[in-house]
Amino acid sequence: MTDYYLSGTSNTGEQLIIAPISDEVAAAQNITDSESIGYFLYQKNNAGDRLDISILAKVTSEEAAFELGRILNLK
Repeated sequence: MTDYYLSGTSNTGEQLIIAPISDEVAAAQNITDSESIGYFLYQKNNAGDRLDISILAKVTSEEAAFELGRILNLK
């Protein structure tokens, strides 16, 4: 699986991202190794810390990641 990365800005000005998560982020979010595989829709909070994110959804496939990115106008 190739790792794609889509991003954009939410209505509230925070960054929305669809991408795989790092092992470090998975550990900070208490996500097990087996659950951390795949794409996630997450919001990066304005605090600036790369671990300060809110995971909004796990995306089930590359096709779903691209469709969700299209719906949310992420590039």
